Amino acid sequence: MRWYTALFSFQGRLNRQGFWIGFGINFAFLFIFANFILNPTAFSWISILPLLLSAYSLAAVITKRLHDRNRSGKALLMVLVPILCYLCSSGTDGTMAWLLGIFMPVFIGTMLLLEWGVFAGNPEANQYGSNGKPVRFR
Repeated sequence: MRWYTALFSFQGRLNRQGFWIGFGINFAFLFIFANFILNPTAFSWISILPLLLSAYSLAAVITKRLHDRNRSGKALLMVLVPILCYLCSSGTDGTMAWLLGIFMPVFIGTMLLLEWGVFAGNPEANQYGSNGKPVRFR
């Protein structure tokens, strides 16, 4: 699978190696923009564009990885659970604030990362295509 298809298309399947390559490319892209290109002390609406581009690309990579695990792309909505836990923690205090604000997002995020990046895909062809493909740069 070509790199631009792997990063920006929601069709097909992506194996574990392709997932980690896509994840790494997005991480490097955001790291470079945040530290070397954008002014971190000044906010402008143009500074949101790299974040939106990376979010779209990560959604495409994760959706294709879910397809390789024989799951629908709708399972990507599981990402909202740790975000909602964190947002709900502001209305609590004490141990519940720690549980909702730190423990649950870290725990759920770790489980999602294991699901997407560590567990093997389905070896048979499914409704999303044949075997998961790695990323090619030529």
